[in-house]
Amino acid sequence: DKKEGMTAFLEKRKEKIKTKRMQLCLALMMGTSVSAYAVDACTAGETPLKGDAHVVTSSTNGSFPESALSYQLWFDGSNTPNGKKLTYYDGGLFKAEWDDTYDFLARVGFSYDGDGVNLKTKNFSLNYRYTKNVESGGAYVGVHGWTTKPLNEFFIIDDWVGDIESFGRKFGEIEVDGAKYAIYALLHEEGEAFREYTYFMRITSIRETPRECGHISVSAHLNKFAELFTGQTDSIPNLKGTLKNVSLKFGNLSSVMATVEAFGDGSAKGSIDYTYMDFISNWDAEGSSSSVAGSSGSVTPESSSSVESSSTMAVPQLAVSPTHRNLVVFDMQGRVLGK
Repeated sequence: DKKEGMTAFLEKRKEKIKTKRMQLCLALMMGTSVSAYAVDACTAGETPLKGDAHVVTSSTNGSFPESALSYQLWFDGSNTPNGKKLTYYDGGLFKAEWDDTYDFLARVGFSYDGDGVNLKTKNFSLNYRYTKNVESGGAYVGVHGWTTKPLNEFFIIDDWVGDIESFGRKFGEIEVDGAKYAIYALLHEEGEAFREYTYFMRITSIRETPRECGHISVSAHLNKFAELFTGQTDSIPNLKGTLKNVSLKFGNLSSVMATVEAFGDGSAKGSIDYTYMDFISNWDAEGSSSSVAGSSGSVTPESSSSVESSSTMAVPQLAVSPTHRNLVVFDMQGRVLGK
């Protein structure tokens, strides 16, 4: 049954961690060093142990049944009601499909309630591999999220299809994971204010060359955002290109999620299928971690309280899924997608 399957997932993950412990100890004895989570997602083997599949066909958000991951699906424009869906698996993988749409957003990752979490208390990274087929329209693929206090949106774009739009004013660059990323900021002003906010900043970090597999040091980007946007007053363009002087500050994290956004003139059509995903939300100096490793079908989710910490690799413990939250969603063109 499902409980036995989840136990099998966790046992498999424990065996993987034991193996990595041995590799790490051997490397230290030989005077070398390795990362306990070192993996080449582009060549990592696949396994059919994805876990149970869950299909979502309406605009909604929620939590994985037995892990710390959350999911979200939103789409607009539908001549074929059954042409858009998100299929997510207990092991962390997901597949998204869209047809006859103007805007489509599918996300899987970590979300946080209330005031969010301080980025300094987390260390996010994503190892991923996918195949995509975009027949019409455009798409952005990477890691997307929101902050609170203040409200900001961010998108680390690793891959894209179609023309690259203007992402606003360039504030800097970061060189990480073997490539340069340019960092932009754009002001979004909306008639209906979000909570106490009348505007928010949308930050985009885009890779110089697209790819469909690899490693994203997510926290390196987040830390760079916090370094660039400290609360200073500066001018950034809004959606009409008009410069506005506003306070620019990166806030606490409310979501960090692997994301595909597709867009078009009402006829956008395509799909993306993640065949490997290891999304890590925490990694401290002592080597404890929280992750959901998709390719093995194992689930070792994040715990909001703590994960066993020791001088060796800790085995993450099963945690209660986060509660469902109502989210306000925008696409990369700045349009309100829904709540």
